[in-house]
Amino acid sequence: MKIKLTKKFVDTVPFGTKNDADIYFDEDLPGFTLYVGKQSKKYRLHKRINGKLCRNVVEESHLVTLTEAREKARLMMVNIKKGLDPYDGINAEEEIKKDGSDGPHVPTLREAYIYFKESKPELKERTIETYDSQILMRLEDWLDIPLNDISKSMISEKHRKISKASKAQANATMRALRSVWNYCRDSFLDEDEEYIIKEQPIKILNAKKDWNDIRPRTRHVEEEYLSTYFKTLIDHRDGASYKGLPYSNNARDILLMFMFTGVRLNEAQPLRWSDVDLKAGRIVFKATKNGSDYHMPIGDILLTILRDRKSTAAGSKWVFPTDVKHLDSHVKELSISYRNVAKKAGLHITPHDLRRTFGTVANSLNMNYPVLKKLLNHREAKVSDDVTLQYIQVSQRQLRDALNQIEGLYCQHASLTQDAVIARLRSY
Repeated sequence: MKIKLTKKFVDTVPFGTKNDADIYFDEDLPGFTLYVGKQSKKYRLHKRINGKLCRNVVEESHLVTLTEAREKARLMMVNIKKGLDPYDGINAEEEIKKDGSDGPHVPTLREAYIYFKESKPELKERTIETYDSQILMRLEDWLDIPLNDISKSMISEKHRKISKASKAQANATMRALRSVWNYCRDSFLDEDEEYIIKEQPIKILNAKKDWNDIRPRTRHVEEEYLSTYFKTLIDHRDGASYKGLPYSNNARDILLMFMFTGVRLNEAQPLRWSDVDLKAGRIVFKATKNGSDYHMPIGDILLTILRDRKSTAAGSKWVFPTDVKHLDSHVKELSISYRNVAKKAGLHITPHDLRRTFGTVANSLNMNYPVLKKLLNHREAKVSDDVTLQYIQVSQRQLRDALNQIEGLYCQHASLTQDAVIARLRSY
């Protein structure tokens, strides 16, 4: 049975009457359980770690508090993941955490963040990377400070300091800290199930109205520059193009994909050949920002680009593999190539600017709203949205026709046909 374990539940749940113990799985910490037998109640691990089901006793329930048992279980899971004995260093760790006081141990920011990540296995890899950057880098000097020692004045000063470099990142860092803080505050409790972590001080930014006002960006390739930028892209060649290597023309082809599909950077870069159906002319973008897979047909030019890339893939599983030798991974850094393209075009444009360009071009073709919404892969309509949209299904044929129209408009601005662009892309 899955339940949120509390001190009251542990104390009052009756002992079992069967030979087999009753098992209660904790909702707060996956893998942490309470085993209730005929005469005893024990906290135990019951979780598959590193491909192996681990069943280890944490402690008898009457010997430790529920909070202490959860913390010990979390440390045991970390040990198992590292290939160590589950109990390695646990007693020493507990001695360190006594911190000379009679009260419960208040976690440091580092401990709270580790607990946060360990308790939320559903977090996506790119979400963790973002949180790591915000917590471990921008708040590095706070990592070993107990949460209760982080004051409102410290929050205000840190937010002001980060804002000097990036107002958006200052806001994002404080939101990340608030998420970690609130989660841990509800998890670290004393024997009476009372909070041991104070309320998050980030609310001072609300009280003083210090959150940075971040206005949505609007930069895109404007209509009068579409011809120049598009021609620059299709004529761009990198140094490896003549070698026919799997990563040849990564920058050119991925930038054209942004223009032709409007997908996001983190959706295009990790694209695998297993998610591309060249026969049907379709791509599946996995785990997109809206939380679901996106099945997208592709236009004629992009289909040709992908077929040509597949012919030189040399067994690589990545559509856009890295050029780093002996590293089996997708491309992650193309800023130098982007700058080279920008210099040639006389126009600084980022991948997300091309997503806005895609949406602007699609809108200029007077596409209906459901098609435009689907092309940009915005979330599906919910009950609170326009009810009519829930009844409109957009077909793959409609999307493919729309994408070819978008390709055609780019070509029209460059005074070229789709076939002429394809011939130009292949001429090297």
